[in-house]
Amino acid sequence: MIDALVFPDTRDALFDLIDGAVHLGEPVRAVYQLPADDYGALQGPFPIALIYVTGGTRGFVDQVDRATIEVYAPGQDAERTLVSIAASIIGSDIETPSGFIDSVEADITAADVPYQSDTLNKATATFLVTSRPL
Repeated sequence: MIDALVFPDTRDALFDLIDGAVHLGEPVRAVYQLPADDYGALQGPFPIALIYVTGGTRGFVDQVDRATIEVYAPGQDAERTLVSIAASIIGSDIETPSGFIDSVEADITAADVPYQSDTLNKATATFLVTSRPL
């Protein structure tokens, strides 16, 4: 029998920290998949934070995942909301219902990126999330 190391789910831990938290006076809705109508248009309420993990590295003691958060909101609120989210999740020794996270660090800071919409903007940032086995 082979013993395998099981780490907390980074995406779930970030979801726990972001979903429902109030930033710029509005509760943020965290999602794993963007909500769209029958025509593919993004559905509110906004702001929406899309969370996904694009891989990482595993050492002898810990694992570092690279997680990306995209925020969709009207106008400049997308980037400002993401900056606020970053300020609230960056830190060390973070307890969530999905598991303990050793640290969250900014890898790529929040920036407004092109998005095809007349009413919405998109901002994205990448974080390094370090955790140890459960």
